Amino acid sequence: MNKDQKDLIYWLLYTHLFTKIPYSVGNKLKVPLLKKLFKHIGLDSNVSTNVKLLDPQKISIGNRVGIARDVVLDGRGELEIGDDTIVGFESIILTSTHNSNRIDLPIREQGFFFSKINIGNNVWIGARSIILPEVTIGEGAIIGANAVVSKDVKDYTIVAGVPAKLIKNRKDNLK
Repeated sequence: MNKDQKDLIYWLLYTHLFTKIPYSVGNKLKVPLLKKLFKHIGLDSNVSTNVKLLDPQKISIGNRVGIARDVVLDGRGELEIGDDTIVGFESIILTSTHNSNRIDLPIREQGFFFSKINIGNNVWIGARSIILPEVTIGEGAIIGANAVVSKDVKDYTIVAGVPAKLIKNRKDNLK
């Protein structure tokens, strides 16, 4: 059996069996499988129930990362998530989108655009947030629930809204 066939078997096991196992039991069973699927998954990282993976071999997850239930992680354009980051339930991180720059062709015929997303260390991505391609989220940033992030987020800033806008800098709270 070649590597592509093994990867397909791992993918099928994860998608049809391991995503349904409750978090409390499932993570111990899922992580060894995810180590075979992901480019990298760090120590003590947790992937909850029903997390959808697109091209997981291009996804790197740091140490002590928490991925909540029903999240979509798109690795097609490459995705890196830093240490101690948490991703809230039903969030979507997209590294690809449709091309749409030609008006002489239907959008469905224009193919896709792929771009890497970098998420720093100690980031909190609130529930149901959407992170779009070509975004870097800096260390210690907080993304408010339901935010749509289409531009880079600086270190230690809090953003929220559609589109996400700066709320404040977390360092402003320090005395």
